[in-house]
This record gives sequence, structure tokens and C-alpha cells, in this order.
Amino acid sequence: MTIHLFDVATLRPLAGGEVPTLCLVIVGEDRVIAIDAGFPVSVFEDTSLIGFERHFLRLRRTPEMALVNRLASIGVRREDLTDIVLTHLHSEHAAGIVDFPDATVHVSATELAASRSRSPRARISYRSRFFEHGPNWAPHDGAEEWLGVPGCSYVTDDVVLVPLPGHTVGHCGVAVRRGDRWLLHTGDAWYRDPLTGFDASFPLGLYERVVKADGALQAQTWRTLERLALRPDVDTISSHRFPPRLPISLADTTERSSR
Repeated sequence: MTIHLFDVATLRPLAGGEVPTLCLVIVGEDRVIAIDAGFPVSVFEDTSLIGFERHFLRLRRTPEMALVNRLASIGVRREDLTDIVLTHLHSEHAAGIVDFPDATVHVSATELAASRSRSPRARISYRSRFFEHGPNWAPHDGAEEWLGVPGCSYVTDDVVLVPLPGHTVGHCGVAVRRGDRWLLHTGDAWYRDPLTGFDASFPLGLYERVVKADGALQAQTWRTLERLALRPDVDTISSHRFPPRLPISLADTTERSSR
């Protein structure tokens, strides 16, 4: 199994520098699995497709960053991607599923239901146009445990949906087994340094406070992540910060690619 780390959308919020959107691609013998999907090619060519978000994400016209083209750079065809496991359904994480109509799309059942709500928050938070093609949804309710965290779902023996709600009500992390260790992609659950506990700088620190769907759930999730970050067998990355360090064992099997 090889794990690739890609920036699939460099965001440029005003006064915030360049912010990556990190996606993992796991290439196994019989499956290729993406953790999050970024934006589709069409959004890089026409940012009006994401509505008001285009004004603060300020994407460049860089279709080569789309996941389908990142995969091509490592010799993986569109049709080779068997599964997409989503941390949540905000556009920079989930819109790219339109480029992979045949893939199975794994997501928290709670998150999928929230995206279909008619509430004002749902209309602001989710871009339903990217789900109109009839994705092969695989919603997960979460009935298992992973490292003491209840409500998890094993997508495979080596890939686990881990509930980390707060940013959205159905937000999840995705844990990937690497031998006797785990790499936990925490999505947008938090952006702080997992070892020092230092808060993220602007604009991420502001974003995680303002955008949260549920503050109490977010606080609970942060406590869970603080506990997991102390484990010697868990490494974490978040969606919008390049990890300050990669363990040697991960670096040996991981290709980090940015624009």
C-alpha cells in the first residue's frame, strides 16, 4: 500500500496567504481510495459554480490541482478510483466527486442528512449542485469503536470513519492503518499543532470558531483529538495545514505533492 498526499486546492483568503486543501490517496493492490475529493476540474475553470465562496477562497485557474489530474500524475486513471471517503460535505472537500461518477462515496449518514436539509445553515454550507449526478452514496451510521472512540465505521480493515463533529454535525476524521501505526486525517475538526496545542494562525483560527455548527460538539471533539495526539501510534494531519513534520515511516511510503 502506498499513501500519497496531495494539495488539491490552494485557497487564498484575503490577508491569509496560501492555504492548502490536503487529500490522501491510498493505492492498494485491488482498491484506490481517496480521503476527500477537493474541487472538480469545472470549478477551477469557472469559480462561479461555488457561488459566494469564490470571493473569499479566491481560487486560481489551476485545473491541474483537481484530484482527477493529481491521480493522473501518479498513473491512476479516473476509473481506477474505487472509493472516496469524505470528512464532510463542504465544497472544497466534496465537490470533486462529480469527476468520479463510478466511485463509491463514503460519508457519515448524519452529514449526508444535514446536507439535504432545507435549513438556512444547510443552504449556506453545502453546494447541492455537486451532488445532483446521483453519487454512489455509502452512508455510515457508525456502530464500532476505534482506539476508544465510539460510533466509528470501518470502510475497510485499514480505513476508518471516525466521528469528529462540531465543524459540521456529521464531520468525521479518517484513520488509515500503516502497519502498527495510524494516520488520522482530521479534516476541518481542528487546525492546531497536535503536539504543542498551539492554535492555528489567521485565518484558520477564526474560521474554525465562526463556521462551527455546534460549539459543544466541537469542544468534545477537541478533547478527543488531544487524547489521540498523545498516543505514540497515532499521527495526525488536518485539511488546511501542511503537517509540520512527517514521521520517517510515513515519509518512506508517502508522496507529498503540491503545485
